[in-house]
Amino acid sequence: MLSRTSRLMAILTAALSTVALTACAGAGQSATSTGGEVNSAATVRFAIANPPVQFDPIASRNEIGDVTYFGALYDGLTGVNGKGEVVPRLAEHWEESTDKLSWTFVLRPGATFHNGAPIDGAAAVANLERALAARTTSGLIKTKLGPVTGVKATGPSTVEIAVSAPYPSLPAALASPVLGLASPAAFATLATAPVGSGPYKFVSNSANRAIYERFEGYWDRESAKAARLELLSIPDGPARMNALRSGQIDGANAQINLYADIRDFQSNPSFQVQTKPTQSVFTLYLNTTHEPLDNPDVRRALNFAVDRNALSASVSGLCQPAVQPFPTGPGHIDGAEEQYPYDPEKAKQLLASAGASGLIIDGIFLAAGLSQTLAPAIQAQMAKAGINLRINGVNQNDARGIFRSGKPDLMVHQINGELDPALTLENNFLGLDSPGGAPTEITARARQAIAAPIGSPERTAALEQFSRAVIAEPVHVHVCSIPNLFSGTSKLVGLDQMPWSSITLNPDIRTLGLTN
Repeated sequence: MLSRTSRLMAILTAALSTVALTACAGAGQSATSTGGEVNSAATVRFAIANPPVQFDPIASRNEIGDVTYFGALYDGLTGVNGKGEVVPRLAEHWEESTDKLSWTFVLRPGATFHNGAPIDGAAAVANLERALAARTTSGLIKTKLGPVTGVKATGPSTVEIAVSAPYPSLPAALASPVLGLASPAAFATLATAPVGSGPYKFVSNSANRAIYERFEGYWDRESAKAARLELLSIPDGPARMNALRSGQIDGANAQINLYADIRDFQSNPSFQVQTKPTQSVFTLYLNTTHEPLDNPDVRRALNFAVDRNALSASVSGLCQPAVQPFPTGPGHIDGAEEQYPYDPEKAKQLLASAGASGLIIDGIFLAAGLSQTLAPAIQAQMAKAGINLRINGVNQNDARGIFRSGKPDLMVHQINGELDPALTLENNFLGLDSPGGAPTEITARARQAIAAPIGSPERTAALEQFSRAVIAEPVHVHVCSIPNLFSGTSKLVGLDQMPWSSITLNPDIRTLGLTN
């Protein structure tokens, strides 16, 4: 029997075929068609939707938006590869203590910051202590380092991190772009003049273009294939695709609402497209402190008011219907989508019984990409269930901050996939993106999953129990699972290897290069 991931890839491949795509490249499969030697003097130009706000990792307010800008500049103690696995970066290896209340990380010898300063135990501790201090102002950092009680250098190249309770997710948390290591000498100016630890160093930043150059002192000399990286912000999706088509850029985040452009690139041997299933789910986030959204029956009604199949068909089946936070892997429940068919009459009945007929919901959506494509259709579907959904478009860098402030009832966005599913629970149900929190049982199920060892049968069982609970008493409205699509010229190499590309919307482009 095919695994859920295999089935999803089969569905995506079939969906791509329906829009006449050819030679589809799947996760971990190179689509480069020209071959040839990599040009080490080349400049790679890659475009995403959002511009950088600033370059200080711990000051990030939008981790997903900052992945591309931080990824090539900074290394963390740990990192992530193109398959979505935790890998060593500035720490060569690590070990959990027998009592599970501390972790020891052994640093890589000879690594330096971009100013030549050594990356040693003292520098790592300075970065981690700075991050711990930021927990009071940064919900992102608090989510990653919440259980951490202290950090110390136990030797020139060893760091010990103490935790208040077993925290099996720590290596995955430390891979976050917001925990990349910077030179302590530059802490005060990182926002505008970053001095990092990654394969590329900062050159300049303008309104829509950040420029980096290869750091010749980087510990992994095979890593940086290009001499320079130019990171461009092109918010409009069709304009981004046209920039690729006309040779203004070498690669871009494609997004599934651009499937007509994807079709054209797949049928043209001068281009390539990479398709990667992710753990991201298009979701209507709800603030459950707002009446009547605090009523579970109202939230169930909203789930019946969304026609997931129609929404999926509107993007050629590339966003597969989902009513749960895990589209594949541990925590996924087969057949769950049958529990919330599109039924506006059922939605009306539930709202009436909850005293919420004529429900008005005020929300926000991203005025770009898939959110902009699907939001009007969702609005029209809910109207058929007697729900007046009033939504305003906002830019990507502001959306989550506005929702986290507690003002909107709803946010049309997507679950940010994480290296570790437990961190997905922290962000989307217990913390930042669930301002109203979650029901008691769901919170307890989430805590049980977070505490269980990664990869253990206990973790898998706990995640499944969480999913069953959140399906029965929904916190948000999950709509469909989102694959990542990246397009580039046929001369672009490393498009299939980009860190974070199978997890988040924006990738780390450190692996990219160009052939002659």
